Amino acid sequence: MVSDGDECQLCMIAHIQIGFKQTTEIEAAHNRVYNNILGVGLSLHRSKEHHVDKFHEIIDQQLEKIYQIITSSEALKTRFLEDTRDELGPQDRPVSDFLESLQSFRTYMRSAKSSAEAPLPKLNTGFPLSNYFVSTSHNTYLTGNQLYSEAAASAYTSVLLRGCRSVEVDVWDGEAEGSDSSDSEDSSSDSDLEDNRSTHVSKRNKGDRKNSDSASRSFKSKLGDAFRRKSAKKSESSAEQGNVTDEKPEQSSSRGEPQVLHGHTLTKATSFRSVCHAIRDCAFITSDLPVIVSLEVHCSLDQQQMMVDIMQEAWKGLLVEDLGSSSRNVPRLEDLKKKILVKTKSAPLSDETAVSTDLNQVVVTRDGSSAPDDVTPKSAKPSKILDALAKMAIYTKAFSFKHFDQPEAKLPGHIFSLSEKACWDEHVSQRESLFEHNRFSLMRIYPYAFRVNSSNLDPSFCWRRGAQLVALNWQNMDKGMMLNHGMFHSSPGWVLKPKGYRSGESDIAVASRHTLDLVVEVFGAQDLSLPPGDHNAKGFRPYVNCQLHVEEPHSPVAVGHDDASSGSEKSSFRRCTKSASGVNPDFKGQMLIFPTVEGIVEELSFIRFKIKDDEIGYDSLAAWACIRLDRLREGYRFVQLYDSNGEHSGGLLLIRVQKQASQPATSV
Repeated sequence: MVSDGDECQLCMIAHIQIGFKQTTEIEAAHNRVYNNILGVGLSLHRSKEHHVDKFHEIIDQQLEKIYQIITSSEALKTRFLEDTRDELGPQDRPVSDFLESLQSFRTYMRSAKSSAEAPLPKLNTGFPLSNYFVSTSHNTYLTGNQLYSEAAASAYTSVLLRGCRSVEVDVWDGEAEGSDSSDSEDSSSDSDLEDNRSTHVSKRNKGDRKNSDSASRSFKSKLGDAFRRKSAKKSESSAEQGNVTDEKPEQSSSRGEPQVLHGHTLTKATSFRSVCHAIRDCAFITSDLPVIVSLEVHCSLDQQQMMVDIMQEAWKGLLVEDLGSSSRNVPRLEDLKKKILVKTKSAPLSDETAVSTDLNQVVVTRDGSSAPDDVTPKSAKPSKILDALAKMAIYTKAFSFKHFDQPEAKLPGHIFSLSEKACWDEHVSQRESLFEHNRFSLMRIYPYAFRVNSSNLDPSFCWRRGAQLVALNWQNMDKGMMLNHGMFHSSPGWVLKPKGYRSGESDIAVASRHTLDLVVEVFGAQDLSLPPGDHNAKGFRPYVNCQLHVEEPHSPVAVGHDDASSGSEKSSFRRCTKSASGVNPDFKGQMLIFPTVEGIVEELSFIRFKIKDDEIGYDSLAAWACIRLDRLREGYRFVQLYDSNGEHSGGLLLIRVQKQASQPATSV
């Protein structure tokens, strides 16, 4: 008899087998693009200061018209001075100097002062961990889709260099001794950045040459591995019902070291050791603030002991230590600089049958992101977590979530992980409890497991519920990742929550809400990137799609109506220009008006610009930008654009922003 889970897996494998030859070439091309990110990751996070070397003729003509308008009256001069006064430092020239001549105005517009995105203030690191949003990755090891892409240590290098501060590692038992290694990285004991880059280039070239010869052989190998892993898990579940002694588990000589992959799929594995080394080497290059490593453990006890040994060796001096009685209090962010926090399962306090205090293991129920909670079989048996591994979680002890009144919800240093669907369900049924929990304790939200194409949820919905860690698939530059960019761009990966969302505040749950009137005037663009696969600039007909990502307090989403959705978007918050032509288009000052957007929290609201190609049928994305509304500057501004892969394109969009906000309301 075939179980529901087996039937689902067989359908998945049949789908993969049918399209394997076609998808192999597509996946290889995707991996080539992804590996290139390794070399540019640091530049993506540490954006060069906005500076324009030369204006295209169309933009220069627009600037000349703008200068003439500004200098035509004292009232307009005064408005320009008001829009730009706050961005000048004590050593800068008076802003009035930039209006002395057209050339002076051009100089101002070429500088960083003309950027539409204001710099972030210096981060206050004096609050407990629950008071921050954290840039978070889901299934970090994957280089492509969830079914048959590769797992690679270089994926951790990439996201960490791009500002991520929380990564995920799915760990499984190593292959039996004598079997072929599934990844050449497994034999590597170091992940030096330069060596890593050259290794991947070499592997990429070699893989391209051998791809056509090894496709069938690789598929059969992966297919067998998938079934072996499933059988191993069933055997392990049965074996776990026996007793375990106090002694340290003996390391099995029949298996290699633990490996990292997406379970019950055809993804190619990499070694747990190489992942730990990659995290060590890149964790604190872009920021000295802590990194959270979220472990999803599917290993036997002896392999878990190997995990502990590898982490203690690779992260020596970086791991958070158990501080005894003081560890009962959640520390401030500044106390954990250059530290790695391990998130792994701990024993539930309320289930006496699930913990044996005299044995060297902790028994917990696994509800990790590898399977959604709404499809977990009711007959699933508990799985064991080694006590030594569970103790590595100091301030990030993971517990299975049942309800907000369970005993673990009162433990400082706990963290609940919810699927995006579970987060929505709790918002519908327990809005206040969800929000209150997240003021004082950590919560991680992960995507629905059947997003097999690595698409992403809307993180802004979860941030507005106070969830700190919203895990996204970083290999897919979609709406979710664009919003994540808007939240964390140029930050150290940790962003302080707005007032009303923090713990220890005297006036509880009070956030500054405004009614916003916004007008964006679009003049033109220069050096636009073309959509992927398009090489004909003459046939390119770009237009600007501008969208507000906001949540009004009485909207169906905000109040949790059952017929609403966390991904709902109002078309009234979307505006488009007419199409122009070429990579240096003239949009002639078209107005995009957003009147009376009520009750928004600007720190949790975003404006997204998409440059799309006006085509018959689907309009391909050419470039984009996303800016948090509290960072959107007024006046004549340049928006820096990114291409469809999320890399700096060098393109610019010239706009004028007029923003009027009412006095803040007094309720969240």
